[in-house]
Amino acid sequence: MLQHYTLLLASSLAFGPLAAQTTDLVFFSDDGLKFTLLVDGDQKNAKPASRVVASGIRNEQPMLIINFEDPGVAPIKKAGYFPLGMEYTMMITTNKKGEKVIRATGQAALGNSGALVIDERPRPTEFRDDNPAVLENPSGTTGSTVIVTEQTIQPLDGEHVHMNVDMNGVGVNMNVNVTGTTSATSTTTTTTTTTTYVVDESPNTTATRPPAPEPEPEPEPEVYYMPGYTGRIGCPWPMSPSEFADAKTSIGSKSFEDTKMSMAKQVVSDRCVTVDQVKGVMQLFSFEESKLDFAKFAYDHTYDLSNYYKLNDAFTFESSVDDLSTFLRDR
Repeated sequence: MLQHYTLLLASSLAFGPLAAQTTDLVFFSDDGLKFTLLVDGDQKNAKPASRVVASGIRNEQPMLIINFEDPGVAPIKKAGYFPLGMEYTMMITTNKKGEKVIRATGQAALGNSGALVIDERPRPTEFRDDNPAVLENPSGTTGSTVIVTEQTIQPLDGEHVHMNVDMNGVGVNMNVNVTGTTSATSTTTTTTTTTTYVVDESPNTTATRPPAPEPEPEPEPEVYYMPGYTGRIGCPWPMSPSEFADAKTSIGSKSFEDTKMSMAKQVVSDRCVTVDQVKGVMQLFSFEESKLDFAKFAYDHTYDLSNYYKLNDAFTFESSVDDLSTFLRDR
């Protein structure tokens, strides 16, 4: 009976590798961008598509080239490591640098694609340029993870032995005739090899956001420099002589004192004037009260503030001079 078991196991071991001599690769773009896939120089799709399946790959380390339909997107050229007998699903996505990269999202044994699980969560995994011939697993070493399972075979009815053998995802179901009266229990060890590969795009790199550009400082307004004046400045650029002459003419053309005052304040409110220009407007008024009122209003719009004492000559009464002096001291 042991000879029968040995023969069956030998035939199953020979059958398993025959079904594991190729690899299927499934590529898809997460944003629907169409592309053409070349595996070792062999173009797998005639027209650009957002999902391409390359089957029957016999090279475990094929060179992959992905050319995008959009000429503005740079092609991808990578070498990968895909142990035979499996179907691998790869996602084409965009990394934090805005570059197109390839990331592994799932794998399953050939003939068992129904068990394939595609993880759509973002992963820091993709092919790397520094060692394109070998992909690394999470522990940092290359190779395979071996899973050993023990299967106990016992006679079912004294006449037949039912045995299930699973090699690399290929299942073999056999019934073995048993002769003799032996009722011993045999134990068979089956080795299943699963290759895991995870490549970290930047294993020890923390993405940092570029610093925001500093706002450009606003240009400082140009400032007029009065020849020979070194006192305080209240506003940057006084009215030109021609502009002031036009404003003075308009103010002087009004017949009523109140109208002159309203127009004078309107002209000065959004302009800069000199003390001489303030004095020129004051001379257009007939009443002392109007002159004093305008002198106080124009102070916040005057360039050469230290020359404000020159307005004293425009008043008729000393009380007006004293009133303006008190106003200036409180400023």
